[in-house]
Amino acid sequence: MTVRRKFLQRAREAMMKSSMVGGRQAEVLDNLIQREHEHLYAAAAKHINRTGPESKDVHEDIKEELMHILAAAWEESFKYMSTLQARQLAHLGKERHDSSDDLTYGEVNFSSLAQILCEDLRRYGIPLQGTFYDLGSGSGRGVLVAALVGSFQRICGVEIVPELHKASMDVLHAYKSRVALKYSVPIPDKLEFVQANITKADWSDANVIFINSTCFSKPLMEKIAKKAESLAPGSCVVTLTQPIISPYFDLLESKKYAMSWGTATAHIHVRSEKASSISESKARYWSKKIPGKKDYGALFDGYTSA
Repeated sequence: MTVRRKFLQRAREAMMKSSMVGGRQAEVLDNLIQREHEHLYAAAAKHINRTGPESKDVHEDIKEELMHILAAAWEESFKYMSTLQARQLAHLGKERHDSSDDLTYGEVNFSSLAQILCEDLRRYGIPLQGTFYDLGSGSGRGVLVAALVGSFQRICGVEIVPELHKASMDVLHAYKSRVALKYSVPIPDKLEFVQANITKADWSDANVIFINSTCFSKPLMEKIAKKAESLAPGSCVVTLTQPIISPYFDLLESKKYAMSWGTATAHIHVRSEKASSISESKARYWSKKIPGKKDYGALFDGYTSA
């Protein structure tokens, strides 16, 4: 065993004890160490004669390199499906649906959603385990982020537009056949994309849900909120721009992040045991700050349709 490998393995063990990495991230890190990934070994070489593997600086450098590797794998997956291409596919869907305004397209960024999942949810003790749903999953960007950074046993993206659903299936095939081998980062077997209306699909078994709801209309948000009340207590729902308004959901945090179209506010909600008028009032107070034509929070969060 080389000195650098031993150093990295001891650092990984320390990072696991401090919960800096865990689950699939710890497995991926171990795999990359065994394969002697050049960037990780370079990070080790920078510290190996100056400090020990328990150092916080070492852990931060290793975690940064790990996230860079995961982000590179994510980017590679969408090499042949750019945001512009996905937006053009969404326009095709808008032409066929009466509720076309709800299909206005925008993509999440890897770093922003990874931070929401790995840091914000962790801060509230919400585990990245069980079942994850991306409602309105588009070409699959949010789903793939969850697959790379989380420890979910099952991951599902739900998308109504046939062209986007097919694009997400193509991205999944590209990852499994090409990207996973290139970056030594496999993803869970139980990852699927379903073509369906999110108000009719069954996602009652979710532990964590992500919804890019920036351009959703209020009627659609009301349907989602009502359907989400069937989730088990403790389930987490993350929405963009527009919060879930329901007495059964506690709004824990609202924080701005960069997305493909500009900035968007991520709202973190948790399904409570009992209804609370205070919880609903908190979400309603925030939603009143969202101005705009047809009640779009998009105008508040800086969305521009291209």
